[in-house]
Amino acid sequence: MEIVKRKTIPKKVRLDVYKMYDGHCAYCGCEIEYKEMQVDHIQPFYLDGKDIKENYRPTCRMCNFYKSTFSVEVFKEQIGLITERLEKEFIYRMAKKYRLIEEKEAEIKFYFEKS
Repeated sequence: MEIVKRKTIPKKVRLDVYKMYDGHCAYCGCEIEYKEMQVDHIQPFYLDGKDIKENYRPTCRMCNFYKSTFSVEVFKEQIGLITERLEKEFIYRMAKKYRLIEEKEAEIKFYFEKS
């Protein structure tokens, strides 16, 4: 099996990616500092995504980590399962019981979909 190495993203391209959503994560919409920005491959590199600017989005560390090698669609599905997964944790159920946290139904819409 051949190992394909990702190429380093040039500074100009990184800056263009950062400006795509005015310094916001393309997924959650939080403001990110340029030096904290991570570059996500829309079509994951490991699923034949290309190392080209058109396949990049600016992301915060948390979204990029959780998206991992998922497609955007699968990433959205996984976010939708978070509450269900948390429900299995005793401490989460306890916090709900004492109204320390509150769940709400919401359509998952990424920042780039709103722009």
